[in-house]
Amino acid sequence: MDNTFYRILNSITDLGGIEPRYLSAIAWTIASISTAMLSFYAKLLEKFTKLITEEKNHFTPKAAASLRLAAVMLTPMLLINLFFALAMIGITVLFSYLFDYGAYLQEKAAQTNRIQEEMIVFFAEITENKSGQTGGHIKRVSEYSRVIAEAMDLPEDEVEEIRLASTMHDIGKLIVPAEILDKPGKLTDEEFALIKQHTTYGGELLEDVEGEVMQLSRKIALDHHERVDGKGYPAGKKAQEISLAGKIVAVADVYDALTSRRSYKEPWSEADAREEILKNKGTQFDAAVVEAFDKGYSEILKVKNTYQDGIQTTENR
Repeated sequence: MDNTFYRILNSITDLGGIEPRYLSAIAWTIASISTAMLSFYAKLLEKFTKLITEEKNHFTPKAAASLRLAAVMLTPMLLINLFFALAMIGITVLFSYLFDYGAYLQEKAAQTNRIQEEMIVFFAEITENKSGQTGGHIKRVSEYSRVIAEAMDLPEDEVEEIRLASTMHDIGKLIVPAEILDKPGKLTDEEFALIKQHTTYGGELLEDVEGEVMQLSRKIALDHHERVDGKGYPAGKKAQEISLAGKIVAVADVYDALTSRRSYKEPWSEADAREEILKNKGTQFDAAVVEAFDKGYSEILKVKNTYQDGIQTTENR
């Protein structure tokens, strides 16, 4: 019998001299113990497989600790097969260290993402404050974009990226002169042409900034004034050339501009602004995005009522 426990037992006493019926009972007992242990470890392996396949974040300290515990629980297997057990224990311990390292790397990535988010919010607030805004516009557009993305059944992580990246949609206005941003009356053609450049400026400011969210912010900055009929700016892109995030923020941005007070206009009613969005489905705005806007409209109204602010000036020019 190729069994460590059997060999140990045989070294203590001469099993060959035992009566066959007793030897048979010993063999049956050893086989039963071995089978039970193998069954236990099979269930342990199944539990660990579920741990690493069903959890969203596989590399966690919890998973590493579970592996180390599994290594300890594998030690009785040494009585069944010494070399096989040593190999299994060694592999399990190795994987526990790999999971620890993976958890460390993911924590560092999370820290980087938190820093990136703080930078995005910081620059978005600077942009808002430059044009006399209170910050409500940025928050509302961000939350409107989230609602629309959720209504489109986008993955949770993509929804969060769009919500965060949308706060940078007007970052290019940092370069536009404040006297034009804050002009109370109607803009001249030359002034409006300069205002329109904020999309290009935003793309240039973010062009070499690393990070997925920052690069998504760049796409939004460039695309949120494009139209699916090709009549938008700055590039007059065709519908298929406009990023989905840009299409979403376009609807969110215009709806907030329509329903907000500006120095040159009174706010539209919520019903009229909604009708304007629906009317421009398939021309100014992407049809699927408008449908998602309409689907989540009750939530959009909640956001609007939650993030009110004072008089605003020149946003969405």
